[in-house]
Amino acid sequence: MENARLLDERLKRIIGEVGYRTSGEIKKNLLLEMEKSFLSVLEAHYHRETIRLLRLLSEVINKI
Repeated sequence: MENARLLDERLKRIIGEVGYRTSGEIKKNLLLEMEKSFLSVLEAHYHRETIRLLRLLSEVINKI
């Protein structure tokens, strides 16, 4: 009976540690995906703003 209790406690610790490590890996993966998404959005924004700036510059040059 004592062995069963010790085994149960050990299994609970192992399961807890695996859960803790797994959740850490999941959080790390989610953060990496989020970073990629932000970089993609920023890149698209910078691209649009660069095009807008060049168009405005072209208009100013044409008026001169």
